[in-house]
Amino acid sequence: MSDSRLTVLGAGSILPRAYYGCSGYALRPSAGARVTLFDCGPGSIRMLGNVGIALGEVERVVLSHFHIDHCLDVFALAFARNNRAFQPAPPLEIVGPVGLAAMLERGEHSLARIAKDPQATITEVALDGDARAALARPGMRLSCVANGHTSEAVSWRADLDGGASLAYTGDTPANPRVAELALDVDLFVIECSNPDEFAVPGHLTPTSAGELARASNCRRVLLTHFYPDIEPESARAVVARHFKGPIELARDGSVHLLRP
Repeated sequence: MSDSRLTVLGAGSILPRAYYGCSGYALRPSAGARVTLFDCGPGSIRMLGNVGIALGEVERVVLSHFHIDHCLDVFALAFARNNRAFQPAPPLEIVGPVGLAAMLERGEHSLARIAKDPQATITEVALDGDARAALARPGMRLSCVANGHTSEAVSWRADLDGGASLAYTGDTPANPRVAELALDVDLFVIECSNPDEFAVPGHLTPTSAGELARASNCRRVLLTHFYPDIEPESARAVVARHFKGPIELARDGSVHLLRP
């Protein structure tokens, strides 16, 4: 069993639903290691206290795209880190697609100086000709592919030094590149936004999520990003028609080991 674990900060959408807040996921690579956040939607920073993650334990935020339900709390994080009670702030890196610096600058201009973190390092990931990119960080290798949800949107993968692996779709249409990115991962975090009968362009339904999982040959699936009109247990039943491995359901505060 690995100590690597993912804690769900938000498993829902921008629409209010109890226990299903906006997108945020905290990856702790090993016991005692600092945390990488995948997306940081509204409520993510508040949820850190609920799940026992200290503000200073966050060493990195990795954004999939710039819709506010996935990124707005980067400004709340900056505000918190600027508080005099939290000085000196430990190092923080914010990683995201090209356009990240401009997005942060626009937000900081609108929200005032308190939303700017002068101590944070900003890393924009430029995709190559195959719409892919990778970067190495201590303890893990991050890689991503463009997925087509928006012009900048990417899906992410983290390969940890201990051998455990995680992939995160962010928001995505049914894109075979995302399945390739997630090939053989231990835990594939897949958005499952709406029922099949109410499919929305640029998002996955239970059927398309199940097909993506099957194509990836992942070991386990974690379904997430549930809108209010989809019931997670019903979604799991549909996904199971296509993917025969274990299927877990995200909920605010749920914890999922990469290798149980």
